[in-house]
Formats: sequence, C-alpha cells, structure tokens
Amino acid sequence: MGAFVGERRLRGKAARLLLVGAVASALALQFAPPGIADAEPPASPSASASASPTPPPTTSPTASASPTASASPTASASPSTPDASLATPSPSVSPTEARATEVEKAIIETTPLSVKISENLAFVGKPFEAQLQIIGGTAPYTVVATDIPAGLVFDPATLSITGTPTGLYSPAPSVTVSDSSDPRQTLTEQINIDIKNYYPPNVHVSDDESYPGMGSFDDGVVGRNYDEGLGFYRSDPEHTKISVVSGQLPPGLELRESSVSGVPSTPGTYGFTFRVQDRFGYTDKTYSIIVHALGMQTTGFQVPAAVLGEPYSAKIAEATGGVAPYVFGYSTRRHFAGGLSSSDPGPDGLEVDANGFLTGIPTSVGSFSIAVWVRDSDQLKQRIFWTTVTVLATRPPAENPPPAAEAPAPPAAVTPAGAVVPASSAEYGSAELTSAELAATGLETGRLHTMLWAAAGLLAAGAALVLFNSLWRRRSSPA
Repeated sequence: MGAFVGERRLRGKAARLLLVGAVASALALQFAPPGIADAEPPASPSASASASPTPPPTTSPTASASPTASASPTASASPSTPDASLATPSPSVSPTEARATEVEKAIIETTPLSVKISENLAFVGKPFEAQLQIIGGTAPYTVVATDIPAGLVFDPATLSITGTPTGLYSPAPSVTVSDSSDPRQTLTEQINIDIKNYYPPNVHVSDDESYPGMGSFDDGVVGRNYDEGLGFYRSDPEHTKISVVSGQLPPGLELRESSVSGVPSTPGTYGFTFRVQDRFGYTDKTYSIIVHALGMQTTGFQVPAAVLGEPYSAKIAEATGGVAPYVFGYSTRRHFAGGLSSSDPGPDGLEVDANGFLTGIPTSVGSFSIAVWVRDSDQLKQRIFWTTVTVLATRPPAENPPPAAEAPAPPAAVTPAGAVVPASSAEYGSAELTSAELAATGLETGRLHTMLWAAAGLLAAGAALVLFNSLWRRRSSPA
C-alpha cells in the first residue's frame, strides 16, 4: 500500500514539472514584445507590399456612366442637329438697361480730363510765356482761369499765359475745364507758376573748394588722364548752355556738360573763354590750363594728433619725378560767391616744409580738413590728397598697461593610438544594451536563452522522474 502511494506521488510530481516547463516556454514566446530578429534581415519593402491585403473590388460603373460611352460621338450629336436641351437662352435686356450700359461704356472709354502747363518757371522782370495743355475728354473745351499772377494775362482762345511778372509771391492760378462729351466732364485744378528773382548765369571750377588756386584749373601732364569738374550758378538750369567762344583747350581735352576732361598731348599754356548762356543773357569767363611734359608721383601719409603749444613734426607728403626742388603746402576749403570769399580755419602754427614734413607749434585746437599739394620748379602744381589734422588741448594720459596674460589651459588628454574609446550611452541609447541584440521576441538574446534553458531543464527533470519511477517499479515488483 505504501509503495503504491509513493508511486502516485512521483507520477504527480513528474506531471507537474512537465506542465510548468510547457507553460513557461509558452509564456516566454507569447508575451514578449516584438523586436529585432537575431539573424534574419528586415523584410524588404517589396515583400511587405506583396503581403498587403488586396482591396475588395469596387462596383463597376454602369454603361450610362462609362467615360467611353459618353466620349464617343453619335449621330444625334452632329452640328447639323443640335440638342435643344443644351441651348442656353440669351438674357433679355430692357431698353433702359441697354442705354445705361452704353453710357457706362462711353464714360469708361472717355479719358479723364487733366491740365498741364508747358513752362512753370518765371522770373521777376523777365518775359514769360506758357501754354496750357488739356488732356482727355472731348474737344472743344471751355476754360476759365483765375488768380493769374500780377503782370501775366490768360487768353482763353489760345490757352496761353503771357506777360512779365512783377512780384515774387502770388496765389497759384486755378483753371476750370469743361469738355463736350456726354455726359460733360468738368475739372478744376491749380497749376504751379514758380516766380523767382533772376541773376545771370556763371561758371567756376568745382575744385574751388578743394584746391589752392583761387578758382584755377589744375595743371596737366602729357599722357596723364585729366578731369576737372565745372560748377554753375544759374537761375534757369534747363536752358543754360556752355561753350568756348575764344582761345582753345589743350589738345586732347574737350569741354563736356560739366567738366573738362581727356588726355593732354602737347605741353604748353592754353587760354580760353567760356560763355554760359540762358534765355535772358550770358556771362563770359576766361581761364587757362598749363600742360607739363613731366609729371610727379606723389604720396600722402596720415599723421598723428598734435598737442597745443608743443613742438610737432610728422611726415605728411612725398613727391618724386618732375623738376626738383619741390615746394609743399596745404589749403583749407574755400567757397566763392559773387567775389566774396571765406576760408575754413586751419591748423595754425603748422606748415609743410620742403621735405614733406608737417612741422611747427600748433596755436589752435580742433580737427582741420586740409588739401596737401606740391609744386615743382617747372611750376607744376599737383594736389596730393585730402586729410585731417587734429590738435589736442592737452596731452592724453598714458594708456593703462595691458592685463596679465591668463595661464594657458591644460593640454587636452590624448587617446593613445589604437585604444578603443567606449561609446557613450547618449550616442547609442542605453549603455547596458550595447552588447546585446534583440531577438524577434523583443528580449535580449542572453535573457531569452536563459528562459528557454530553464524551461528545458524543467522538462528534462520531469522526464527523469518518470524514467526513475518506471525503473523503480520494475525492481520492486516480485519476480
């Protein structure tokens, strides 16, 4: 009886072990999340596409809705027998609406009225003539002008304004225009007549403000590009012209709209007279240009600041070529108007010596813009450059010593050649997973193997108990 009970217990243990192993294996494979297969490559896009379910067939269109059937022409669709159901009835338009449409169209097609004047600049005591220009609308026009400046009259027949203004200030004339279109257009607009005082035209060398020649032209050099600008004083710029009325420009130079420019070809001194003329008068002005056979090469230097009352010396200019010896100098900007002149202040107490040094003891404080020039023994004058000379009231304090240099940073650690640097967890994700691949179940390869071996061990233990029980029964059974 006892042997039978023991045998039943062994069988029960073996059965339970078998059951536990089977359940553990099933759970390990069933509930693990999906992951990357250990050895299998990922499925190709084409394979996944072929594995997608085929969509259910849609209902085919009926014959009446088929594009082919509707596209093919039939005998009933010929141009000779149009389908009455497809005809679009034209909207009916009443006579009043048609008349309104024609009026709107006529207004749209009619150009709007506008008024212009052919000349709007007038001078006190000088004759004036201008013509009104009517644009748009339909001729003939009816024109009424009011507030005409004193000394001027308006002729509605010729649409002209003529006369001689007697004063500077007056209200702007007002012009009212009516045309002959249907419906009639009417426009009231002010026109501008600018009345000024008149002064005769004049011309000057534009370098008057930058060159120490009291309005003279720069000297030229044979074969060297020459360009001297001209400036004008004129009341009537649109009608001002300039020409050479006597003498001649140096060969190779020509008078352009606002300059004398070119490349001189022949040395010498050339005199000429300009005539500047507008509608009311002209002014003649005589100049000369000297062309030299030899030129100079010049260089200018920026100079440091000077101190008031202290001796100063700095290289500011240099010249080579031409005919030595040289004379250096500087000038300030000048402005000429009607013979009156004024000069900007300069660095008083300083001068440029024969060697190109700015020297002396400054007597005035400020920043001074000067033009440095040189003249050689052939009387060739050349402007070198514009520069600024600064004179300080007191000597500035010495600059603070530079801060001490910071200690150099320690050298960065150098990885020995051939050493393997471990990858960081930030680059590859979790550091503890870098050495394990994920199986198709989503578990690490090592953990999955452990679970499977445990399940296999349980199965083996159950099988061993069953075998042991069978052998034990054979030995204990009577012969």
